Amino acid sequence: MSAVLLLLRALRAARPRLQPRAGPSARGLRTAAPRRAFAKELFLGTLRKVVFPYPEISNEELAEINQFVGPVEKFFNEEVDSKKIDQDAKIPPETLQGLKDLGLFGMQIPEEYGGLGLSNTMYARLGEITSLDGSIAVTLAAHQAIGLKVMLLLWEWEEVEYAVLVF
Repeated sequence: MSAVLLLLRALRAARPRLQPRAGPSARGLRTAAPRRAFAKELFLGTLRKVVFPYPEISNEELAEINQFVGPVEKFFNEEVDSKKIDQDAKIPPETLQGLKDLGLFGMQIPEEYGGLGLSNTMYARLGEITSLDGSIAVTLAAHQAIGLKVMLLLWEWEEVEYAVLVF
């Protein structure tokens, strides 16, 4: 045998042995019965609890969103030419103007600041329609996400107006 193996055996023999604890768990690490991982339960279709409850929509909110859905669907079905947008690699100015006229660039901006003031649920519903064209969906999503929430939460309205006008 090599000297390394002899040394490892000697070290292993000299090591103090841990005595198992008395009680139900020899390791003492677990305090509850073992459970399957959450992701595994999702895969198997068995959930032990609801993580995010499905959002409830009030009748008032439903009526409000239905006012927006019709005109937006009509605009996307009749005015948006996705093939042309993809071929030209540019959204035509008249399409952008139509999106502005519908107020889609201010979906989540509060009404007191000139936006539509939609909730996340209402925004998601319109997002289903605006995603009919990928270029438009990305353009609108960028206007709703990049910096908007920070400006609305942390800035004074005069600063927001200035930032919009300057940039």
